[in-house]
Amino acid sequence: MKYLLFIFFSFSFLYSKSYTVYFASTKYLDVAKDYYQDIRFHTPDFYDVIIRTHEKKNYSVIIRQISTIEKAKKIQKLLKAANKYTDSYIKRFDKEPSYDVVEVEDKLVLIKLPAKPYKQDVELSNEYLIASTMYNTRQYKKSYEMFFKLFLENNYNVNINYFLAQSAFNIKKYDEATAAFERVLMLKPNFNQARYDFARVLFMLKQKNQAKEEFERLLTSDINIEIKTKIKSYLKVLDKKNKKVSGSANLMIGVGRSSNVNNGLISPEYRLPGLNDILVEGEKPIADDFHFEMVNLNFYNYFKSYPLRLKNSFLVYNRSFRNEKDEDITVVSYKPSLSYNDRKNKNNYEVELGFDKIIKNTNEDFYAFSLSPKLIKKDFYAYLKYQRIIYKEEEHEEKDFDKIQLYSKINLFKNFNYYVNLYQNRRIKALRTDIDKYTIANGFNLFHNINEKNKINLNYQFDYSKYKYDNIGFDSKRKDKYHSINISLNHNVNKTNVINLSTSYTKNFSNQEAYVYDEKAIKLYYLKSFLW
Repeated sequence: MKYLLFIFFSFSFLYSKSYTVYFASTKYLDVAKDYYQDIRFHTPDFYDVIIRTHEKKNYSVIIRQISTIEKAKKIQKLLKAANKYTDSYIKRFDKEPSYDVVEVEDKLVLIKLPAKPYKQDVELSNEYLIASTMYNTRQYKKSYEMFFKLFLENNYNVNINYFLAQSAFNIKKYDEATAAFERVLMLKPNFNQARYDFARVLFMLKQKNQAKEEFERLLTSDINIEIKTKIKSYLKVLDKKNKKVSGSANLMIGVGRSSNVNNGLISPEYRLPGLNDILVEGEKPIADDFHFEMVNLNFYNYFKSYPLRLKNSFLVYNRSFRNEKDEDITVVSYKPSLSYNDRKNKNNYEVELGFDKIIKNTNEDFYAFSLSPKLIKKDFYAYLKYQRIIYKEEEHEEKDFDKIQLYSKINLFKNFNYYVNLYQNRRIKALRTDIDKYTIANGFNLFHNINEKNKINLNYQFDYSKYKYDNIGFDSKRKDKYHSINISLNHNVNKTNVINLSTSYTKNFSNQEAYVYDEKAIKLYYLKSFLW
């Protein structure tokens, strides 16, 4: 037969005055045991519920060692709310009851209780204050560890559970955050901020029905207008996700300046070694201003019974120079794609088709057709692309080529991405020897959130390209080394409005002087997004 009560402390302590709540009294041990189990079920574990004897005749079920009258009344109120023990009463003791009854091998045994000091308010402890400081200074990993330790000893404390949930949420332990929020709302159903945060976690975890239920419950409670507005925004998104079709649009306008719009050479005069060192004069760099615009439309079709999404994307991009009109370009693009969301493994698989038309003022318009399977994970992204470039006019058909590309990007650290881009160009017709090449490109992106609205990005890329055939003029195979560095500042005016300022420097080294150039550029653009 198991003990009714385990003795948790075996050391002595000098008691302060404390309070005891008396719930029920009976002559029968079995009845007292039923009372004990019932009261234990309705009260938090840290309360000291015991069966006490009265001169070895009656058995009383009490909770002892309650530090304040307020807490004692709270326990009374908790049980009375469940229509239980309405005749309970409170006593104050200088000396606590010291005897308890346990049953050992079906025999009644009277034991003397060891002294058990009541805990002071945990929210006044150094551990709680330090954990709160860690949370307030956004050291969420440390605050999570400290609040979790406090939770193990105070698992019914509302604030400990709340800040444990918030800390877990901020370090992406979403399951633990959900469990902690649920405990908070069980203990304090009218804690609106906790319910709002809980609903947001459910929203992020794509538990749409539960999130919607929590948001709608909040709307019926007493909350301020700002929170109501945010909740309506969440509900609007949730309602859209239940529709079969939704969409988005992006509008961008920008200006910039380039020091070398035509890829003019660093040394315009160079020699052709394969032709007796003939001196040749190439293009000089031309600096010019430009403006650019983009319109992007996306239409999403969600399949109700399957985790599939069909996306149709349309894009028009234009870049126009103030003086060098031959460098103007317009791109018209249509890209349909079908994606599958593997929720169990948290992967997304996608197949995309691409149809692009590139329009240039030099009558060298061409089309690009592509097929690209993709893999998208939380910290990893990769795709394989086959692309065919076809020039519109027959006089340029010798430039047609195929391109096979493998691209991957991985998030190594919280604010650091590394990517690799491998591709090969292959001529379609054996007329040009300056098309076939392979390129190994790699780079990194480092970004830092200055504050909630501003982020700075640093991007560096290095490409190595080697051509397949000898250049007749240089009597050698061309090899290029391309370096590019870009720094940008991103300012989020709000969720749908972004301003970006960037500056870049690129330089192309080559073993053939006709391809050595560099460029400095600066850009400023404004991006506006729409959702429906």
